[in-house]
Amino acid sequence: MKCIELSKKDLEVQCKDWAEKIKKEYQPDLIVYVAKAGYLIARPMKNVFDVPLVGISATREGNSLKEIVGPLVSLLPNFVRNFLISMELKSNTHDRNTERKIRFHQSFENIHQDSIQKIIVVDDSVDTGHSMKQVVDAISNKMNHVQIKVAGLNVWDKSEDVIKTDFALYRNTVIKTPMSKDSKEYKDFMKIYNEETEEGLL
Repeated sequence: MKCIELSKKDLEVQCKDWAEKIKKEYQPDLIVYVAKAGYLIARPMKNVFDVPLVGISATREGNSLKEIVGPLVSLLPNFVRNFLISMELKSNTHDRNTERKIRFHQSFENIHQDSIQKIIVVDDSVDTGHSMKQVVDAISNKMNHVQIKVAGLNVWDKSEDVIKTDFALYRNTVIKTPMSKDSKEYKDFMKIYNEETEEGLL
């Protein structure tokens, strides 16, 4: 299994270049980031597409445990962390807990829906596909006239049984990003996220 680490600068450069490539075949009217991790990926794309950026949250039961365990994982060596992540993905744990609570951020509620025809939904990783599918379904129910494309920084093959990811930068890769709790840039990411989205409201 491939394992890489991307800094905030790496993400900014790579996602800008990625958006330039996507734009050649798809120009959205709106970018929807899946909070929180999708924000830092969608942020540089906003300048390329020159469209509004809004948020949506998809949470599942058990995330509170992850919040507690996350800081402990950050103390482990990288090879142990990567092994635990790969085992989690292989365990199919998330396939047994597929229900998500979807919440539209205020920025989404404030957009003029009639002017939106094409949307791109951006997240850091499409693992099982269940979160992304429920996000896309929720948007479709709210705005049934729009075309929606999915972009995942990383996509796992197993997710394709649940939802098609239209654009992916990496496949089947364990990626440590500034959004990872064990990243040295995690505090910087949270500062940016909280300030720019008013702690997830926008």
